[in-house]
Amino acid sequence: MPQSSPRRTWVRRKACATDRAGGQCIRDDELLTHHTKTRGHYDNGPRPQMEDETEVSVQRGKLTVAEASALRNGGAPAHPVDVAAAGVRYTTAGKLREAGFAVIHTPGIKGEESGHGSVVWPDANPLDEQDRAWPPGVQSTFAACFTEGEG
Repeated sequence: MPQSSPRRTWVRRKACATDRAGGQCIRDDELLTHHTKTRGHYDNGPRPQMEDETEVSVQRGKLTVAEASALRNGGAPAHPVDVAAAGVRYTTAGKLREAGFAVIHTPGIKGEESGHGSVVWPDANPLDEQDRAWPPGVQSTFAACFTEGEG
């Protein structure tokens, strides 16, 4: 009897070739930036209002608020008022992995050079099984992985 193919989750569809093959494109020592449109109010799990969301987005590298805002704005510079309200915080992929999260490079249609990454919980089978409802303790653990940046 043929085995069924893995469920085509958003994370699997958008993951880079290295991650889909079982590797880790994003190294443990890589700095990651987490952006928020409202300084001090970060999403510490998938957003409940986004019914298909099962991950939290991060960007590779240590980005400024203006850089992260532009990326979230599709590459166009964000309005100065929006940049002034936004914030960023930083962590490493290794710190997230040590805390039980998976970090997947998910460049999607933007190409392999895109710095977009997805943080998924739990980490056992991150391409195919992501829990969209992160319990409060998991959200607290996620938040504790970051240090507040500029903004």
